Amino acid sequence: MLTFRTPFTAYMCVLISVTLAAAPQRRTSRPPAFKVLQDAKCPASLGTGVKSSRLFCDVLVTDKAAEGVVMTIPKHRGASTLHFDLHNRFTVTPDAVQPVQAFARNAAVVAVLGPKNDIIGRGATMSEFRTSADLFDRIGGGGGPGGVKAVAPGMPTSIDVTIAAAVSSISIVGVRVEVTNRLGTQTYDTPGRPVAIISNMRIDYVPLR
Repeated sequence: MLTFRTPFTAYMCVLISVTLAAAPQRRTSRPPAFKVLQDAKCPASLGTGVKSSRLFCDVLVTDKAAEGVVMTIPKHRGASTLHFDLHNRFTVTPDAVQPVQAFARNAAVVAVLGPKNDIIGRGATMSEFRTSADLFDRIGGGGGPGGVKAVAPGMPTSIDVTIAAAVSSISIVGVRVEVTNRLGTQTYDTPGRPVAIISNMRIDYVPLR
């Protein structure tokens, strides 16, 4: 059987061939090789979690970067990203206490400072405590039942802060905490006072090659 190609069909075949030949080849760019920094200077360490094995740090009220939880970023290019979990700081009463008496609602605010004490970002968390089920973990090294401390972290709030390329170190500091319990509501912002707990601090960055 003979197949006859019409002039129009032949023209379309040539056009398609030319178009494919002229199409630029796309180059797939490799994603940047991010590294994760986890080293932090914690001036008010609470200790290690019994279940999570995390290091928990108190966040103290201050406006000086040197007095906060400090992380120094190695030489890098481009912006980096700070991640951490922010917990409210609860004092755990004996299990015999009724939940209505133990109730506390905390709303804490922290700030991320640059090396010149400038504010890069903020983080906040609000949670309630009635029983141990409202806690994220217990911290070892205390005199309570099971060898845990009376201070414990509430459930975490994940905080992400973008850090400009020119910033070489950051510090997480406390701003204030509002505490509501059966006695009423009080705000605390005195310098040196712990207002929250942080854990799982890390910075994603691209090393300078």
